[in-house]
Amino acid sequence: MVEQKTVKLTGDQIMNAFGQEKARLESLQRRMASLQALHQEIFFAIDSLKAIKKTKKGEQAMITLGAGIFLDVKIDENTKAKKSLAGNVLVGTKINEIIEELDLRETETSNKIEEMNKQQQAIYANLNSLSQIITKAQQARAEQNK
Repeated sequence: MVEQKTVKLTGDQIMNAFGQEKARLESLQRRMASLQALHQEIFFAIDSLKAIKKTKKGEQAMITLGAGIFLDVKIDENTKAKKSLAGNVLVGTKINEIIEELDLRETETSNKIEEMNKQQQAIYANLNSLSQIITKAQQARAEQNK
């Protein structure tokens, strides 16, 4: 049988814990926003590559550049694209290979976002518990002052 222990915390310790959890939440939310932007960028890249792949050589195509910007281009190559390596190095790669890599990155990004959502829920639960403790302490103090 598990023995329960009572832990006593000062008001300052509880407020510090609340502040720390709030800071963790804000940091996590910033990281999540970055990952969600990356996820969307990957999605648009896959979508554009698939559209190029379907286009015949010499045809016009409208390509999204992001941020609501589109460009009409004449497709001269529909089987390869350039992808960047470290720095400003670009290498020609088959579109199918790039799509496979992007699909993998999309899955990894989705998994990270899901993991962060779980962390966020845990932080919300901690903040809720700490808020309840603070409320009970304030109520107890108000009863003592009556």
